[in-house]
Amino acid sequence: MEEATQPGTAQDWAEGYRWLTRIASLCQDWILEKEDPQHPTIFVSQGESRKLIVDNPDVTYWFASLDPRSGYRLFGQRGEAPYVGLTLGTDIFRGARGGRSGTLVQTNLDRFPHAPDGSFELYLAPDRSQVPEDAPWLQLPPEATQLAVRETCTRRDLQAPAQLHIERLGAVPPRRADPEVVAEKLRTMSRFLLFVVNTCVLMWRGALANTNRLEGAPGRRHVEAQEDETRTHSDADMVYMGGRWKLGQDECLEITIHPPAEPFTYWGLVLVNPWMESYDSRSARTHLSNGTAERSADGSWRLLVAPGDPGTANWLDTGGRLEGFMLLRWVLAREVPSPTCRLRKLTRRRAAENASVAR
Repeated sequence: MEEATQPGTAQDWAEGYRWLTRIASLCQDWILEKEDPQHPTIFVSQGESRKLIVDNPDVTYWFASLDPRSGYRLFGQRGEAPYVGLTLGTDIFRGARGGRSGTLVQTNLDRFPHAPDGSFELYLAPDRSQVPEDAPWLQLPPEATQLAVRETCTRRDLQAPAQLHIERLGAVPPRRADPEVVAEKLRTMSRFLLFVVNTCVLMWRGALANTNRLEGAPGRRHVEAQEDETRTHSDADMVYMGGRWKLGQDECLEITIHPPAEPFTYWGLVLVNPWMESYDSRSARTHLSNGTAERSADGSWRLLVAPGDPGTANWLDTGGRLEGFMLLRWVLAREVPSPTCRLRKLTRRRAAENASVAR
């Protein structure tokens, strides 16, 4: 990690060492404690103190481990988020074991019935014989070992959260700690920790060519290539555009997001440190979406990335930092227009104030 190319500020280094402990904690939860498809649990895997590979503060990330030979009942309350994506995927911790890799099935909760009060149940099983007659059913592919749920809000402060539960169908075997199983999980934890660290360092380095611009694949699904294990476990209902930003002390980056020609569910832009963690959104505005940004008269959204308050709407606060990463997500959008990015000079007064903040 110490050889990683990054801005080198004291804050970035401190966040980097803290990030290692957070990823270790996440690995413990994911692999050692809660990777038991015979006694499944669906849990919130990320939050303000545990973030993974360009997280989004607008999203609640749920996760459960599955056995593709078994049947499961997913149930609870849908909540009020405009999008609750369901992703069935292969084993991201151990990599592909032949056959398909990554995201296998992508859907969302609104494609299945739920009651007027938001309650629902959905069965996951390899075949219909394990599911009650006429019950909503999602088929488990033979390689599916994981369920990821991305509950995406436009106004987290106003939208009621989902309540999700999962149970295995049929007889449940007793819980046991097997020495060989635990040893394998500990080895897997260490390998996955190194995989995450290497992935994030390479993402930061690889984004250098996209400085002060947001590049992606407009109109294409994010999960089209199978080479990148991280990308292939993404939500295929989303399109991603990323890049680095780099400012002078008297500069800000203006990003204009243009509305698509067809309806969409969500866009969100988040500022990220060199370790691919979103900035702390509890004390500053570090992300904006179509639900929180003010819209211009022409229908676009004009955002300003700046180290201090530029005195206008839609300010994304870098906390005095002059270099970082950013990611724009679109959900259920088809032809996505490329954002317009340009550096702008701040007024002398604002630049002086920002220099004082940076010190």
